[in-house]
Amino acid sequence: MKLYLASPFFNEEELKYYRRAVEKLRLSGYDVFVPQEHAIEGAWEMSNEEWADKVYGMDVCALNDCDTVIVLNFGLYSDSGTAWEAGWALASGKRVVQVLCGGDNAVYSLMMLSSADKVITFDQIAVWQRVCADMSKVIQK
Repeated sequence: MKLYLASPFFNEEELKYYRRAVEKLRLSGYDVFVPQEHAIEGAWEMSNEEWADKVYGMDVCALNDCDTVIVLNFGLYSDSGTAWEAGWALASGKRVVQVLCGGDNAVYSLMMLSSADKVITFDQIAVWQRVCADMSKVIQK
């Protein structure tokens, strides 16, 4: 099963969760596309617009190629790019697992949660293998 990991990775807390998620998913044997790991060749010679187009294209290809999108959700306004990836996945008929990482007092977007096939907490990382395997039984919305 190919997974796409959608997550913000702009501060230490987000990076901590991001790295742990990648490690756990790969240790469970999944092929995980991790956007942060993919550099754009010649990026330093490109304009910001050219670079952004390349990143966008690479991410869209990876989203289209995956089976399931795992979304690390840090709360109501955690990251517009992550919300976009989740929306693209839903519109493309991909399975979506929302993983709540915002803590006990976090408020989450109903749009993000309602569009997911599964919603789990990060503490349930030990059952991701079973959760992802069970996704084959989920009827697409």
